[in-house]
Amino acid sequence: MIAREITEGGTYVAKVSGRLTTVRVDRIRQRSDRAGRLRAVYDVTNLRTGRRTTFVSASKFRRPACAAHADRPT
Repeated sequence: MIAREITEGGTYVAKVSGRLTTVRVDRIRQRSDRAGRLRAVYDVTNLRTGRRTTFVSASKFRRPACAAHADRPT
């Protein structure tokens, strides 16, 4: 997926530790890289284990999760 498709509070299928799992995006923040460009950083919670982690790339996200896994009303 690309960065503009990812929203805070959304649930997505993502690759964590080599496995596909469902994650919720808790926060999207900006950080600068070595060249001074701003990059998006994603603080996520693994919904299977409850662990929190940080993604520094939107390429970790594969697709939106189905509505059955979403924590927000549709």
